[in-house]
Amino acid sequence: MEKHPKPQLGTNGNVIWHRVGAFFIDSILMGLIWVPVMLAGAALGEIGFLVFTVAGLVATVVYGFLLEGLYGYTPGKYLLGLVVIKPDGSNCTIGASILRNLLWIVDALPTFNLIAMVSILLTDDNQRVGDLVADTVVVKQQ
Repeated sequence: MEKHPKPQLGTNGNVIWHRVGAFFIDSILMGLIWVPVMLAGAALGEIGFLVFTVAGLVATVVYGFLLEGLYGYTPGKYLLGLVVIKPDGSNCTIGASILRNLLWIVDALPTFNLIAMVSILLTDDNQRVGDLVADTVVVKQQ
């Protein structure tokens, strides 16, 4: 995996279905992390469950926040040729990644991603709420 893939500026309008696919890939990968963690924790009782839940939360933070902040992509985005960048073409930062991922709560949770999809379809740069606040766009890699 490349540290910082070269973005193709102006391709953010052509990646909507790639973004959906990347979301599903990342969700499956996160499930593969969470299911064994939760099962192992449950087998160890309440304290074990708490410890393993905290470990799972750390893994989730590293997965989303740090990977996008350091590299511009999660495994799902990488596999589908996407990268998160700033609109000027510069690399995504950890701060921007944290903002865009925290705001996934607004984009996804109350409406099962309906707000994200509407926002992507209605904004000029195909940005969800998290992208708008973090000043990021998702584009194809070169």
